[in-house]
Amino acid sequence: MVEDKIALALKDISKIKEELKEIKKDMRSEEKIENDQYIQLKSAYKDLRGQLKDMEDDWEEQLKSDDFYNKLREARLRKEELLAHAQKDLFDAVAKLPVKPVQMKMETEIGPVNVQIHPEMKVFVNGKEEKKGPAA
Repeated sequence: MVEDKIALALKDISKIKEELKEIKKDMRSEEKIENDQYIQLKSAYKDLRGQLKDMEDDWEEQLKSDDFYNKLREARLRKEELLAHAQKDLFDAVAKLPVKPVQMKMETEIGPVNVQIHPEMKVFVNGKEEKKGPAA
């Protein structure tokens, strides 16, 4: 009895899935735009995207030979490395705290800052979580 109901339900499901598959196939066929103007626009769009990509690549190559830009890239890398070390120092200090919530208010160059440290080793500065960073 139960096995028959299960078999019948599975047959119904299979039939419905097949019908649904056919309906979706028909819908995709109907949704496809087969208009000459659309095809031309799509081709022009693809061509423009290619031109845009080529222009961006050329600009990137020019930047690589620009001394000022290279100095900026080096400065960014140095600052990112300093940031990673500072974040590591922060989380090393947090690891030494007792396992209980800590809340501090402090002044920085950018103004007052509210710091919360949760027992699961998460630090929040003004409500935003401070990530450990790539070097941690």
